[in-house]
Amino acid sequence: MYHHIHEPITVAGIYEHGRFRPIKFRWQQQLFTITQICSVHDFRDGSIHKRRFSVMAKDTVYLLEFNRQQEHWFLEELWVES
Repeated sequence: MYHHIHEPITVAGIYEHGRFRPIKFRWQQQLFTITQICSVHDFRDGSIHKRRFSVMAKDTVYLLEFNRQQEHWFLEELWVES
């Protein structure tokens, strides 16, 4: 099940074909290399446009969210086996 985190993170990536692709992120002093992007989803939270990336890193699924208005990244959730 997903565990809610909602903590700010730093994300590095590249632009391919006019779209941003995250390649790594830093959370709690650790660097995570993204091995797979599982999905990308654009949505609106009121008037704020956001983009969510479901990614694999270190054999775990993470949900990264980018606030397109404020240009801030958050780690929203991570998958934990119960």
